[in-house]
Amino acid sequence: MSQEQYTYYAFVSYRSSDEKWAKWLQEKIEGYRLPTTIQHENSELPKSRLRPCFRYHTDIQPNELKTELRNKLEQSKYLLVICTPRSAQSPWVGAEIDTFVELGRRDRIIPVIIEGTPYSGDPATECYNPSLLKHFPHSDNIHEDREILGVNIHEEGSGSAYMKRERAVMQIVSRMLNVSFDRIWQRQKRRLIRRAIYATLGAILVLASLIAVWVMNQPFTSRVTLYEATPAVAALPPMHDAVLTITLPDEQRTDTIRSFEQTSLFRYLPAKLKNQAVEVHLEAPDYLPLDTTVLLSKAFSLPLRRDPQVYGALSAIVLIHDMPAPNKTIEVERFEVTTDANGRFTLFVPLEQQRKSYRISLPFTSISTTLYAPCGPNDIVIL
Repeated sequence: MSQEQYTYYAFVSYRSSDEKWAKWLQEKIEGYRLPTTIQHENSELPKSRLRPCFRYHTDIQPNELKTELRNKLEQSKYLLVICTPRSAQSPWVGAEIDTFVELGRRDRIIPVIIEGTPYSGDPATECYNPSLLKHFPHSDNIHEDREILGVNIHEEGSGSAYMKRERAVMQIVSRMLNVSFDRIWQRQKRRLIRRAIYATLGAILVLASLIAVWVMNQPFTSRVTLYEATPAVAALPPMHDAVLTITLPDEQRTDTIRSFEQTSLFRYLPAKLKNQAVEVHLEAPDYLPLDTTVLLSKAFSLPLRRDPQVYGALSAIVLIHDMPAPNKTIEVERFEVTTDANGRFTLFVPLEQQRKSYRISLPFTSISTTLYAPCGPNDIVIL
């Protein structure tokens, strides 16, 4: 039967108790991709993969080799024998070996040693089936080439168990393709290294993504800073006790900021609110209230503007000798103002000239007093 007539690259012979190893071997052989450079050197080699491989899935009792399995053996180029002390006791594995030898393919039997020792002579450790021992007997004569060399997936030497198994698979592939093992193995090692690098990079990217998602979903702290949005006036009291309220979807949070040098920290804010618009309300004595919307971030600033009316809008009734002083011209610091018919005056002082108290006097006299702001129309000034 020519190579083109083979339906299967290999027939996997095993005992049912070793099925996991048979499945592993089948997947490894069928999953191997032949290097392109080696394909181009020999047109008889497979184009890409060594598939299919036949693996019988049903546990059956041998009497004579059933017609169906014999046909599968006839259609298989190689026989891969899973060798363990268990398979060594399997008549069915032995029958498959015998049939393959009868087909004239004795040189295409590849033992794959999973457990035990070949040619040990001890039933507890012997991994070669009696049919293998029959067709490939042990000889003490070193000049006789009668024994069959199996591929041991646990071969001695350095390296991890994974690399030893990979090396064993490449030994099997090199025998099936009749290609130098070293050429196959060196390319496979480079392929495995690339896979390991890609897998490591992929794992790093996945881990980085998970960390990024974790960080992005962590509660955060928002630091709020206030700043003076109007010209500072040294004569006026500094900002104090500003009450800041942030309205979140499910709650309101409030904090008091004692001075411009202080900041407010709103802790454990839900990550989903980061860079989301929230309403902010701010009130401070002597300053205009602030209602605005901000994007909630790790840090943002809010302006405070002085209310110019608090210390700038002056109004009072002027009494001279305990009597209202109508239509009198008085001086409030450097400003002149005239009282009305009831002795009341009204004056607005520009913000940059405002202070907490003002000197009130009658022009060209030494009569004076002090007016303290804020004040209203019902306040009284006695001169």
